[in-house]
Amino acid sequence: MLNNLWLQTFHTLVQTGHFTRTAEKLFMTQPGVTQHIQKLEQQIGCALILRQGRQFELTAAGEKIYEYAHAHRQIQKQLLEEIEVDDPHQGVCRFSCSGSLTLMLYPKFLTYQQQHKGLSIQVEAAPNKAIIDTLVERKIDMGIVTQDVYHPDIQSKAIGRQSLQLVLPAKWATQPVDVAALKQLGFIDHPDGQHYSEQVLQANFNDAFSHFSDLKINGYINQINQILVPVAMGLGFTVLPQSVVANFAQSHLLFIAPLKQPVEEPLYLIQRESRPLPSRFEWFQQCIEQSFSPA
Repeated sequence: MLNNLWLQTFHTLVQTGHFTRTAEKLFMTQPGVTQHIQKLEQQIGCALILRQGRQFELTAAGEKIYEYAHAHRQIQKQLLEEIEVDDPHQGVCRFSCSGSLTLMLYPKFLTYQQQHKGLSIQVEAAPNKAIIDTLVERKIDMGIVTQDVYHPDIQSKAIGRQSLQLVLPAKWATQPVDVAALKQLGFIDHPDGQHYSEQVLQANFNDAFSHFSDLKINGYINQINQILVPVAMGLGFTVLPQSVVANFAQSHLLFIAPLKQPVEEPLYLIQRESRPLPSRFEWFQQCIEQSFSPA
């Protein structure tokens, strides 16, 4: 690998065209400049300049090395400029949250991106553990989880709550809903199915419901916008956040069972403790917090 200090001296020498001026510009002695050039020539294995009195000409190798050194300096300059400039409407923004929250937030993010096309928005739907792990590994910038996080590298902020709903086919609106009926109807499972259903059923049917394994599983789907399709067709029930149910196009085919004990999950916005985020994240943080603030 070429020595950057010697390259810098050579680049300056070519630009000034004079050893004395190069020494003055780099706060060196003229013999020091000569030594840097000689060491660079030794490292490369060929002459870079041909001396002609007090002047010099570049060899073919010298021209190539100068082009390389100049390109290298331009890349460094561009990098420093990009680091110094914190444009709120430029750059990559990486998020991760549950599928239900993705369904709710992603359209808002895209509307904002239409106005600021210098942004690149990346959203990954994932469970809590995966969100936390990818944040620690610096693969995302912000995440939303349903549990407070106690980790030395993570900053956690409570931003609101989401209610969970027990969803059945519409015909159940006129029938009693108890654990026996739910077991007979069967469950439409999804990635958060066990987590959600146990919270709701244990809170409301504690005496009759003990564990997720008590339920008959009629199907499984990991596409958030498809989970309610089999429910609407009468094939089972499920438990989902209110935001998912509200966005389902065929809501008239669903029945939201009233709960004696409403169940809500807390939501936490997480980011790395030691890394202040660029200004482009300010709008997204406000959008997320406002989406869950009380009306």
